[in-house]
Amino acid sequence: MKKIVILTLVVVGVIILSGCSLYGGSSSPSTPTSSTLPAEANAINIQNFAFNPSTLTVKKGTTVTWTNNDSAQHQIKSATFNSSQFGKGQSFSFTFNDAGTFDYSCAIHPSMLGKIIVE
Repeated sequence: MKKIVILTLVVVGVIILSGCSLYGGSSSPSTPTSSTLPAEANAINIQNFAFNPSTLTVKKGTTVTWTNNDSAQHQIKSATFNSSQFGKGQSFSFTFNDAGTFDYSCAIHPSMLGKIIVE
């Protein structure tokens, strides 16, 4: 039993240290963003009742994925695309085939606003 506990602590320590190097500082200047985590291409993180990034610019034909990291349900609502309610750990994707600006919100939490710009 003692070996299992020690092994578990070692594994947790390695995971924590790996995460620190992944998100660690850089000596080169960078442009500030609204997120402290690096954004994945074409991905929108829903956390703390906000879309991050709140504005995303993509090329025509791009699929954008929203992932809910809040404990509350969310539902994407726009004039062009809509999701059903989805919970923590679940995602919604939409492919943008037309150029334009697409404003959206959360149907459940209307103060949550976002925008997709398709070039």
